[in-house]
Amino acid sequence: MSEEIMALVDEKNQIIGEVLRSKMRFGVDFHRATYILVFTTSGQLIVQKRTLNKSFCPGWYGITTGGVVASGESYQLCAQRELVEELGVAADLTCHGLFYTEGEGFKIWGKIYSFTYDESQHGPLVPQPSEVASLHYMNIKDIFDNTPQHLFTKDSLDALVHYVNNLTQDNSTDPL
Repeated sequence: MSEEIMALVDEKNQIIGEVLRSKMRFGVDFHRATYILVFTTSGQLIVQKRTLNKSFCPGWYGITTGGVVASGESYQLCAQRELVEELGVAADLTCHGLFYTEGEGFKIWGKIYSFTYDESQHGPLVPQPSEVASLHYMNIKDIFDNTPQHLFTKDSLDALVHYVNNLTQDNSTDPL
């Protein structure tokens, strides 16, 4: 399998080039990523515990499904690809717009999507063993309260905060 080539963007989310994932200067270079909030029919979020071999936040909980936008790929195609790769399902996604997040090791222009998973409609979830250690069903309130003190990836938590507080909205002028 060939190494992933990522789209590089500037501070305004304009594409300025591409880079091999292994050459990416995370925390210095800006890149794009998708964040899919996967809800159950009862309103819980399906949260992924990341495998220990992940380079970013191994063993932490990712509130969203998603990943880095590849060079030449749109946000929409990335989100659909990541949903199939990580959970083994395909679905129509609702777009909630762009947001910016940064922290130790990342500067990301993210686009938030959501969908409601229904096993009778989408089939069983098939987590990708190389990326997903386990799946957990959590209420949004419980995620924010975080009584068990789970380690949530900051970028996925930022995506949830933006979604819950309606800080983004889908806009036809957003980059694809």
